[in-house]
Amino acid sequence: MADKADETQKIDEELLRYLARVLASLDEVNTTSLFPANKQETLLIHLNVDYYPDAVDDVRLELRVYTNGTFHVSYIETYVGEIQRCRWDRHEQNHNTRDHFHPFPAAGTSDAEDRNFPADVTALFEAVVLPWVETRLGTIWAEHDEA
Repeated sequence: MADKADETQKIDEELLRYLARVLASLDEVNTTSLFPANKQETLLIHLNVDYYPDAVDDVRLELRVYTNGTFHVSYIETYVGEIQRCRWDRHEQNHNTRDHFHPFPAAGTSDAEDRNFPADVTALFEAVVLPWVETRLGTIWAEHDEA
């Protein structure tokens, strides 16, 4: 019999499969990879770098969702020799409220901000994550044009 901790951290495979199908249909998404060998509880979403300046090597989202309502969504930009990230989280811990955001570019715990996210992870993507990614893309191009 599984212990209570195992039950609270059961991956929500059905939701991740659904999100993989939906997100794969977006022009901004290059590939999705569900449960890859190196991140077995994760949906990896590689964004289309053709939308980004040449200095950006890779942009991806990493999503973990559990049946108890917890989740972790990471946004990761990779440049030559540099990784920048942020993360949206819903989980119990002692540094912030259950819903919190680790801001770009370091996603540090000490910088985490309390948030109130939609209950549904699909709504989180629509209302929070994808708009943030779109705004970030505009910021990258503005910074690139200034350089």
